[in-house]
Amino acid sequence: MNRAFDKPAERVVLVVEDDYVLASDLASKLSEIGVKVAGPAPNVEQALRYIDEFPRIDVAILDINLAGTMVFPVADELSRRKIPFFFATGYSRDVVPPRFADRIFVEKPLDDGAIFNALSDCRRSIERAAGSQKNMILSRLSRRESEIIRPHLKPVRLVQGEILEQQFSDITTVSFIESGVVSLVASSLDGRQVEAGLIGREGVTGAGLLEGDWRTPYNLMVQIEGSAKQIDIDSFLRLTHRAPQLRSLAHSFSRALGIQISYTALANGRYSIEQRLARWFVMLHDRTDSQVLNLTHEYMSFMLGVRRSGVTGALHVLEGERLIRSVRGKVIIIDRPGLISKAHGSYGIPEAEYERLMGFSLSATKEPERNIVDQPHTFEFPKAAQRGRQQTSAMRTARTW
Repeated sequence: MNRAFDKPAERVVLVVEDDYVLASDLASKLSEIGVKVAGPAPNVEQALRYIDEFPRIDVAILDINLAGTMVFPVADELSRRKIPFFFATGYSRDVVPPRFADRIFVEKPLDDGAIFNALSDCRRSIERAAGSQKNMILSRLSRRESEIIRPHLKPVRLVQGEILEQQFSDITTVSFIESGVVSLVASSLDGRQVEAGLIGREGVTGAGLLEGDWRTPYNLMVQIEGSAKQIDIDSFLRLTHRAPQLRSLAHSFSRALGIQISYTALANGRYSIEQRLARWFVMLHDRTDSQVLNLTHEYMSFMLGVRRSGVTGALHVLEGERLIRSVRGKVIIIDRPGLISKAHGSYGIPEAEYERLMGFSLSATKEPERNIVDQPHTFEFPKAAQRGRQQTSAMRTARTW
């Protein structure tokens, strides 16, 4: 029997700490219990290098102030890669951005028991209460916040053409889209309409609510049928005061949606129908799991605000370049990179801004494959470390993270 393949995978902890003595002591204690230490990293640049270079990191321990530079870019990258972390610091929670307000804090001077408890609690705090959660905002919530909001969420079916928000009317519900796509349709006083933006599983409806605006200037219409989790706005607004992570993500998405809308205006004003259609197909593909989009020529002309004959001609161009196939009521994506190239710069900036603001990629297919911790796992120490672990109750708390 090959013993090399019988040993459990070695757990890796990234230590980010600029105090040499403290970092060395922490690394030594982690090594004693059989943990491999990445670092210690004394600054943001080195920490990001370790994150990129190590094939696996299970947990990160972050000091907040690294010689005058805040550690938050490291926290953002860890969040993007779904790597759990906690803060070990002399600072209070008041200094951290709202998106990290729910993270575990261990106060300095560091206590062994507190560190090992945090290692164990850290996994549980980021464990997704609903592992099958399809909406990307809900799936990023901590277990505590998921448990707070879950009883208020109602599953609903989204039917193509359904109006979720009526222009100039009060918003009554907030929808976390799980599948399908909804469009923000701008309508002029003389009845002309065009799609101004779209929302899929990456977002939530109700933009403006957190700023105190309960009325919508758009018609929010289901473009591609799917499903969502809905909550009434009174419950939503009340819960955002108890769930800072939810509030932060909803705020960030509202900003990202505004950026998307502005670049849709740019595309509508400065790009050809073929380029706009290519951009639109890629945006829809970002929000679905299928290469097949159920769209009629009539619906595409309505959403893009162009004649049906213009859509037909543009589809023929994209088909001729072997980027798509168009059949009755369907568009099949064949060459996504080709479509992005065809969009000629109209696609990309809002998507990059979404990732910057939210801390994770808009498209599930673009999530980084390295360092992702999707499922909770049990920590198993080497036998030599088990003997030492039996000596203190503090170490015993680390056995399950």
